[in-house]
Formats: sequence, structure tokens, C-alpha cells
Amino acid sequence: MSALYLQVSIISQALIFVTRSRGWSYLERPGILLVVAFLIAQLVATLIAVYANWGFALIQGCGWGWAGVIWLYSIVFYVPLDVCKFAIRYVLSGKAWNNLDNKTAFTNKKDFGIEEREAQWAVAQRTLHGLQPPETTDIFADKNTYSELSEIAEQAMKRAEIARLRELHSLNGSRS
Repeated sequence: MSALYLQVSIISQALIFVTRSRGWSYLERPGILLVVAFLIAQLVATLIAVYANWGFALIQGCGWGWAGVIWLYSIVFYVPLDVCKFAIRYVLSGKAWNNLDNKTAFTNKKDFGIEEREAQWAVAQRTLHGLQPPETTDIFADKNTYSELSEIAEQAMKRAEIARLRELHSLNGSRS
């Protein structure tokens, strides 16, 4: 049990270094206070795991040999945590779904993007019958996707609501 305690203590606190960094965690230097807190906590955890002899909890110390093995195991499995972080960030960004053939179920567009698919079908039908597709002047160009424009509009509405609430709050505060 003490070996399991030490392993959980090390890797769970080491995960803090992974989650706080945007890039590779072992290349970005964390703050000195965070490093000191980690080292002190893990020194105490290691001492508890090595010397624990608590009969009431049926816990026996694992010894320095096993503590060394657990530290080595934790360090080896610390490196893949960054790879997992990047993979999860990629999946959650929505870019991973662009690699799927049938994207309909994974879209965040209204009605699964039915208007866009209907427009594509209409263009395909015009081309099939020898008609030229209509020339369109897209004011947004192709740099922005529908979801990006929708997100920008939603953020603008949120900022306007916050500004309105601040104004309302400041007016109420000045009347008191």
C-alpha cells in the first residue's frame, strides 16, 4: 500500500507541471515556489512510504529499493503525459474531426450544416447540367469558417451584455 501511495503522490503532483505548460512541460521552467513545494511534498511522501509502519491501517513501509523503483517508474511515465496532453488538446479543438470521412455527426453547426450541404448539392447539379456556378463575392473571404464567424458573433454579444450590466451596475451604484 505504501508503494501505491508513493506512486500516486508523485505522478499526480507531477501532472501539475504538465497541465500548467502550453508546450513541453520539461522545457518550460515552472516557478521556484512550485518546484520547492513539489520537492518538499515528495520528500515527505517518500519518507512516509519508506518508513510507514502503521498497524491500525495495515500499512508497511516499502523500503528504499522499492521507493527508487517507483521514482524511476514515475519519471519514465511522466514523459508520455505531454504527448497525451497534445493529443487531447487536438481532439478537443475540433481539428481532429476534419480527418473523418463522414463528418455530419461531429459537426457543431446548426442542423448539422444542412444549408451548406444543400448549397454544395445545388452547385454540383448546376455543374452537372452544364451551367456555370454563380459568381459570389464573399465579404468574409475563405479565411473564416462558419463556426469561427458564429463564435466571433457570440463573443461580441457576450461583451455587449457585460458592458450593459456594468453600465447598469454603475448607474445603480451612483444613485445610492
